[in-house]
Amino acid sequence: MPMKKSIFFVAFLLIIGGFSALSCSEVNTVGDPHFSSDGYYQCDSDSAASFSIIQPVKIKYYIEVSGSMNGFFRANQPTQFKTDVWGIMSYFSTLPSDVTILTNNGSAGVRMSIDNFRQQMNTGSFVSSASTQVPIMLASIINDVKPENGEVAVLISDMKYSPVGAAAPKVLMEQYSSDVSRILGTFHKPLSLIAATSNYLDKKSGVEVSPYYYFVIGNAGEVAYMRNCISTLLDNNHHFVDNIESGFDYGAPSYSFGMPRYCTQLGEEPTFIDFDTSASDTCVVNLKVDLAKYRWLMEDTTYFKKAFKCETVYGSNVSVGDVKIDVQNVTNRELHRTAVATVELKLYDMAMDSEVIEWSLELPDLNVVKFAAFFGDVESDPTKSYSLDSFIRGIFYGGVTNKTLKPNYILISKNS
Repeated sequence: MPMKKSIFFVAFLLIIGGFSALSCSEVNTVGDPHFSSDGYYQCDSDSAASFSIIQPVKIKYYIEVSGSMNGFFRANQPTQFKTDVWGIMSYFSTLPSDVTILTNNGSAGVRMSIDNFRQQMNTGSFVSSASTQVPIMLASIINDVKPENGEVAVLISDMKYSPVGAAAPKVLMEQYSSDVSRILGTFHKPLSLIAATSNYLDKKSGVEVSPYYYFVIGNAGEVAYMRNCISTLLDNNHHFVDNIESGFDYGAPSYSFGMPRYCTQLGEEPTFIDFDTSASDTCVVNLKVDLAKYRWLMEDTTYFKKAFKCETVYGSNVSVGDVKIDVQNVTNRELHRTAVATVELKLYDMAMDSEVIEWSLELPDLNVVKFAAFFGDVESDPTKSYSLDSFIRGIFYGGVTNKTLKPNYILISKNS
């Protein structure tokens, strides 16, 4: 090849190579291990596994019929308790289900259909003088329900533990939290406690607001399903208070994205390229966090802002702007909960050509403010839940604690 042509050919190759380098510049300039060099997310399998809410195969209801429950069961008189309990059972009537009446000592007794239960509930057949034996009730339920077969247990009770007639009742009360922890820890299954209210009719008068509870235990997906559905049905009748939970492993939060500003999303990846610093010194990413799987307290903007954690990895600054939460519990006339928090993330003072934001949620596991309104020391007070605080301590400090959520990552780059 002549010398002149050779020089032109080499120059041509250099120009083509330069254009190729410009068009295929590295996105992950910081070499972050969560992303490939061209910006594709490389999450580990544990983080990638998503938590699924699952309809149970069978529902087993367990009803406490102690003396403290009489005001809900008063013969031939309507109570909100009767209305809500039957409404919940009716909604799930297409699923196999039955009702077990817990006997005087707390063990499982008569098992019946939901229709038979309704008839006896309405006519006052469950009015009783028995005391509440919560540890025995829990043990009976755990021995009966089969989560491996898709079954979920729902205990309906006022949760007032009163070991009347037992040996050393004061000692048993002091050991109550430990007993609850031991029993639930042995079963080692996720659980949720849902607080509700009803009017309460004693023999002489009544009160308008008396608490009672739905205690759900089984596999995580089925428990979350029942928690959402029961809470929705109660909320529709304005009788829902709050729900708490333990024993869940949600992995990493699920998410999607809205339209960004001053950058472009790379396909469906958590990666944003072409951040144009000449147009703005702040890149805005609209992160949409799925909250439907978590306890309902997360839909409160105040609690969500406390729960949401984010920081940059390589020295830039990030702040949280507007937060909007959209919740819908009924879709196409079915109980299907959607709850999405849209979080405005603002990245500025870019330290290098790319940056990574690490974010996650710190769930309010131990927040029981709404439950605490019903804590009380007088067993006969129908407006309070005697010994409930000890039961909740047993839930949270047993062997079924929630696992910390894993973090997610967002890559933002000036390159493309």
